[in-house]
Amino acid sequence: MPVIVVLEDDPPARDALAETLRRLFPRARVVAVPTDAGPEAIEREGASVVLAALPAAERLCRRGVSPAVRVVALTRAMGPDTLMRAEALGVFAALRAPASAERLQTVLGPMLAEASGAREGGWNSEGASRS
Repeated sequence: MPVIVVLEDDPPARDALAETLRRLFPRARVVAVPTDAGPEAIEREGASVVLAALPAAERLCRRGVSPAVRVVALTRAMGPDTLMRAEALGVFAALRAPASAERLQTVLGPMLAEASGAREGGWNSEGASRS
């Protein structure tokens, strides 16, 4: 079962994002923790995907998170400089915050399918592979 770790310091924002992810990906386990608990939670939970604000995502990449973990940055600034800096550090994808359910589905679906060992084609809202 793929594991999504949400790193967010604002409890209402963290809870809302976690709930959206649970609705979108019912066959994934979603763990939501404050940013400073991130590295330990990622290792302990066996994270497949991590969603975090851009500064936290960059810190994780600098620390050397496992290549098997896809780090996705949430940012309000989507300019070329921001995106190039994030990519250079190893951030797998960036989404404009707050991310819509549709964008989360589009970006995270293939990552979760890969993490679950599903065949190519993505991860639908029921968590099953599409053919």
